[in-house]
Amino acid sequence: MQLQKQRSGLILLLALSVLALSCFPCQTSSQVIPTPARTVPVSTEAAEDLVAILGGDLVLDAEGCFILIVTEEELTSYVALNMRESIIAPQILLTDGKIHLYGTIVSPLEAPVTAIASAEASEGQVQITVETVALGGFPIPETFIAAFARQIDDFITFAQRQESMEINEIEITEGELIIRGCAV
Repeated sequence: MQLQKQRSGLILLLALSVLALSCFPCQTSSQVIPTPARTVPVSTEAAEDLVAILGGDLVLDAEGCFILIVTEEELTSYVALNMRESIIAPQILLTDGKIHLYGTIVSPLEAPVTAIASAEASEGQVQITVETVALGGFPIPETFIAAFARQIDDFITFAQRQESMEINEIEITEGELIIRGCAV
């Protein structure tokens, strides 16, 4: 009788474990993967505007300084139209002093990705710090975050094509990345 009660208890525990594990993937995908608070439109014009801003001459004021304003729409459009082999349906939100990326990576596997980064001026240059990256709702190892940060650094290097400019301040406001600097 005692053995039968133990078996029944073990079977009940096993059944509850299987039930909990079978529901885990559903809960994980719906509860862990963040979604953007708003949708940023994608347009060819916005992507071209960003390329024109980064590729053209900056307009300097009387003191030789500039203010460069990049919008969420410009960033999102640039990534959506120029990085299709890496990420689809990207959304880049600029909020709470951070850069928030949402999308679906397509290589080496297709999965939702989220990332949060911060930006600051350091020694006259833009310094991006990738704070978190999650793939399918699960955090990814530091080595992958470092590789992701290198890709961002490559883009920033392109953006800092004018060696005679010094970045003094970076501010992330609601919907805009504001870069202030001066000619040196």
